Amino acid sequence: MQLLVAADGSGVVRDSVLPAIVALADGVSPEVTVLHVVHAASEAWSDEELTQVMADRRENIEQLVRDASFPVEVLIEALPYGGTIDYYIAHRATDLDVDAIVVCSKRSTGIVGGLLGSIAQGLLEHSPVPVIVVRPDGDDDDEPDAKS
Repeated sequence: MQLLVAADGSGVVRDSVLPAIVALADGVSPEVTVLHVVHAASEAWSDEELTQVMADRRENIEQLVRDASFPVEVLIEALPYGGTIDYYIAHRATDLDVDAIVVCSKRSTGIVGGLLGSIAQGLLEHSPVPVIVVRPDGDDDDEPDAKS
């Protein structure tokens, strides 16, 4: 099972997404690529600043996934000018030949709440492979999660 995790760089990858992957894998060691896309066009970074931002984000995500029970490859990539993050991730899913994309829903809303977040919603609309939406750990509302 080859999975592409769309990561925003928050602890949600460690706290919610990786445990969900372990549950989904059911004893099979998954091949996981964590992709964080830097929206460089929205910032006025020089090439040197962008390189540093990408290095910092790589270090952050590598820290978040270091205790995973399976190998994780981390990719930090700059969004080409004029692109959207959801289309870019969907395109990379094809390039990387993954079986599914895993993304976290927007904190405190979940699927039942109706607000997935723009990246998750865009992936559900445009992805060439199945999209698994994981609810962030720690949401304490009474709505059932996607597994219910």
